[in-house]
Amino acid sequence: MTALVERGSFRARALHRLSTHTIRRLAALAPVNTTTLTVMRPLIDRTLRTAAPTLRGTAVRVVHGPVRGEWVYGPRAVRTDHVVLYVHGGGFVAGSAAGYRGVAARLSTATRIPVFTVDYRLAPEYRYPAAPLDVARAYRWLLRQGYRPEQVIVGGDSAGGFLAADLILANGQSAVPQPGALVLFSPMSDLSLTLATGHANATLDGLLTVPMSRHAIAQFTDLPLELRPEPGMSLPPALIHTSDTEFFSNDATTLANRWTAAGAHCELQVWPDQMHVFQALPALIPESRFAYRAAGRFVTSILEPSTAAS
Repeated sequence: MTALVERGSFRARALHRLSTHTIRRLAALAPVNTTTLTVMRPLIDRTLRTAAPTLRGTAVRVVHGPVRGEWVYGPRAVRTDHVVLYVHGGGFVAGSAAGYRGVAARLSTATRIPVFTVDYRLAPEYRYPAAPLDVARAYRWLLRQGYRPEQVIVGGDSAGGFLAADLILANGQSAVPQPGALVLFSPMSDLSLTLATGHANATLDGLLTVPMSRHAIAQFTDLPLELRPEPGMSLPPALIHTSDTEFFSNDATTLANRWTAAGAHCELQVWPDQMHVFQALPALIPESRFAYRAAGRFVTSILEPSTAAS
């Protein structure tokens, strides 16, 4: 099912135009390698914390060990019987649980359940399959904490969206019990970039470019990985957010169609005039809070009736 959300606000459209002529051009000049990432990773995290400040009243618990990440309890996270396993974006080369704390706090508040954001290993220091192995380890770790598979909601954005959906497909191929649902914001689904570059929206994005995306992916893997759910595979219901003006819109739409064709429920929401992963920009884009509410409604709708939020 596809839902087209109302046209983006003036602020969203203005930010998109401004970013196209400033941030996108500057980002395109910086090569993606170990040297530049040493500088860019903390800068990206600071930018994320500014664009999505942590909500007042949020509780955070850092986890160190075989599984690394953060437990984030938003101000309205009144239940602990379910959990969101969140996989952050960053092109496989950047991003962190700490940088995404504000995103996790808002998702926790919207769903009223805690969020565990996994700190998976980043490329190029750790190439494929390090990141998907870390995500799978985090999922199994949550099950060992006492959560049943159906009590885990898996979420992610951009490259993290790819890793989140990849976990589901790996579970389906190996008969590992599936989580209760999947929530994706602007997911990548084809690392060859054939889907992205074969669509007109690739030139409309306010941040991403073909060379930037290709260089980031090359740090992660040389394999043309693509998310292809198989017909009849056991898949949880999914919610996918994308925009009609972002680089990976065709990735998201194609993945939603494939999810449905495989026999599973998938709700695709297209948010016009938005930046890639606009949910990470609540301080700048008003539609961000509506997107979290939509995610919250979706998660609530698939929770066990006896524990669903009123």
